[in-house]
Amino acid sequence: MAHKESGFTLVEMMLVLTVFMVCFAAVLIPLLNITDKVNDEQFFNQLERDLFEAQAFAIVNNVGVIVSFYQSGQHKYRIATYESDRKMLVERDIPAHFISVNGSMPDIIFQKSGMTNRFGTVYFKSKEKRTKLIFLIGRGRFYFLEE
Repeated sequence: MAHKESGFTLVEMMLVLTVFMVCFAAVLIPLLNITDKVNDEQFFNQLERDLFEAQAFAIVNNVGVIVSFYQSGQHKYRIATYESDRKMLVERDIPAHFISVNGSMPDIIFQKSGMTNRFGTVYFKSKEKRTKLIFLIGRGRFYFLEE
């Protein structure tokens, strides 16, 4: 009596599973880099919106507004009124992979007119790149520059 079953051996199944796992991993690795880039882009877009909102709040409410970065070694930026009784407007996390850079401006103040109190640069440095938030002299304008 000869039984011949047409099935797969354990070795064949393990080989097929290994090939699928390698293909799946090859697809996932680039996706992780893309998600990091998208998260960074979302962070900078949110920061830009918050800065515009802080500037508008200063003009509309006729109060100074201070924006602080990496205050007390924390990975946060805070936006508050610049008065004796500081009112917190926004507090958001800065992604952990950005590190504080010496020479970076610790804060900026939007005056009642919407103009800034000084000009300078805030650096956001990660392993792959460095992004500068540059505040210009005068009208309270700013822009991001990626290096």
